[in-house]
Order: sequence, then C-alpha cells, then structure tokens
Amino acid sequence: MMGKIILIILLCFLGRSLDAQEFKVHSFRCLPNDITAWVDPVRDLNDEACALIKVVGDPDFVFSTPLGIVSRKNEVGEIWLYVPHGTVKLTIKHPRWGVLRDYRFPAALESRLTYELVIASPPEKVQEKPYPEVLKRPFRGLKNTSLDCSLCPVSGGKLRGGKPAYFLLATLGLHEGEVANGLRFGIMKRHGGWLHVQSNFRFLSTSGKCNKAGELFSGEPTPYYKSSVSRALNTVTAGGIHRVIGLLHVYEGIGYGEQRVVWETLEGVKLQNTDYSVKGFAGEVGVLMELCRVAVSFGVLTIQGKYWEPLLGVGINF
Repeated sequence: MMGKIILIILLCFLGRSLDAQEFKVHSFRCLPNDITAWVDPVRDLNDEACALIKVVGDPDFVFSTPLGIVSRKNEVGEIWLYVPHGTVKLTIKHPRWGVLRDYRFPAALESRLTYELVIASPPEKVQEKPYPEVLKRPFRGLKNTSLDCSLCPVSGGKLRGGKPAYFLLATLGLHEGEVANGLRFGIMKRHGGWLHVQSNFRFLSTSGKCNKAGELFSGEPTPYYKSSVSRALNTVTAGGIHRVIGLLHVYEGIGYGEQRVVWETLEGVKLQNTDYSVKGFAGEVGVLMELCRVAVSFGVLTIQGKYWEPLLGVGINF
C-alpha cells in the first residue's frame, strides 16, 4: 500500500515537471548609441557609476547578481537594472517559469555603458477551439493578408518625419579678458549648415598707426602711452554641420573677421597697433551635442591663424 502511494506522488511530480515551461535569454548586446547611463548615472556604494541593463521581458522577472543590484526601474516595455562595474553573472527568476541561474555575460560590464537583455517567454499552449475554424475567403479577388504589428527600430530622421531640425545658440568667446557675444543659427538633418555672427560691440576710430614698439608710422617721435588697451572684434562665419554618432555633431566653417587693437597716448590720441591687429580670413571648428531640446557647443575660432578664441554656445533645437 505504501509503495502505491509513493508511486502516485512520483507520477504527480513527474507530470508537473513535464508540464513546466522554461524561459531563455534570446539576446544580449551593448547599445553604444544609448547614453542613458552616461547622462544620468546611478552610483554604487563605492561612488562608482553603474552599468545599465535594459531588460525586455515579462515585468514579473526578479534579478540578482553576485555584486548586487544597485537600482531597478520599471519603465514602459522594459526593466532598467543598474549593476556595479565588473558584473559578469546575472540570476533571473520568475514566479511561474522558474530560475535561470548564473547567466554569464560575454564580457564584464563597464561603467556608464548601456546594454540590452531580451528574455524570451515560454511558448503559450494552444487551446483547442470549441468550434470549427471559419474559412477566410478573399474579398473581390483580394488576397487576405495579416497585419504586421512588429516593432521595428526607427531612425531619428523618420521620427521627425523627414523634416529638418533647426537650432539657435547664444555664443560667448573670450580672448585676453575681452568677451565677445554672438548668435549661431543653423538647420540640419544628417548634414546641414549654419551662420555665426559675433561682436564685442566696440567700434573704435583712430588717428594713426603704430607698431608694437609704439613707433609711429608718420615718423614723428615715439609718444608715451596709457596702460589701457582697447580691442574691437567682429566676425562672420558660415559652414556645415554633420551628425557623427547619436546626438553628437561636428561643425566647421569659414568667413571674415577683424580684431582692431588700439593704443592711446597720454595726450588722448588713439592709434591702431598694426602688429597686434589682424583682419581677413576666419575659420571655425567645434562640436555640438543635443540633450533633449537643449543644444550645447564648444569650438575655437581663428583669424589668419594669429588671433585664437575659444567659443562656448548654449541654446535650443526645434
């Protein structure tokens, strides 16, 4: 009698194990264009930025690692796991489908990088239909087609409907204590163009010229000068901008610029110093980053390779 009871219990467990369904990891990859973990990092107990795993799968999954899970966020359609730098294994649990223990990543995860883990759910059992399936017939000779609702990656250009984006930035340049303000306006898709106008809003008139030694071009005796120096800067440049990767862009351009340096004598006579003044060809290069609707740029401007000025820009894209 006891042997029959044990046999029945074993058959029940066997039937349950045969009925169990197992999930599996469908794919795992690094997302080099996803800057979520870089822009908004989550730090572990050692104050080190975590790696981010975006899990695509059932929201009831529970996870653990030998180094722990720093933070979990349930986002729309996926789960965000922030794990410490150097994590190599992940244990995945589900209340109905069981446990996948110590899944090993191809390489140790790195700080500030984003990864994607896709978990395939067990196949659903097909239930028998109580009524016979109705045969579908084409309508007026048109063949029946199923609606494809699969999710496909969409590029930034398609999200904008193929329309170009515009950006407007206020710029600031600094050279030997002189601040110059400007505006940069541009239009871009994969490639685009821009126009930059800059000035320190000083328009200096002079009565003559001198060199860096203070000697006058007119041949008159060298005067004494005040310690203050005045500078007038005006530039106009235009060029192209190109998307390199993700939200990072590079730009370059050429144009015309002038820096006029003026010395003033003790008698109040203003003279243009030709050795320090420069005008003519201007060139500009830099990078631009989009962060949501904010655009930030950093570059450098030169006039004839003699005048150099770092440029910082902040604005919006729309």
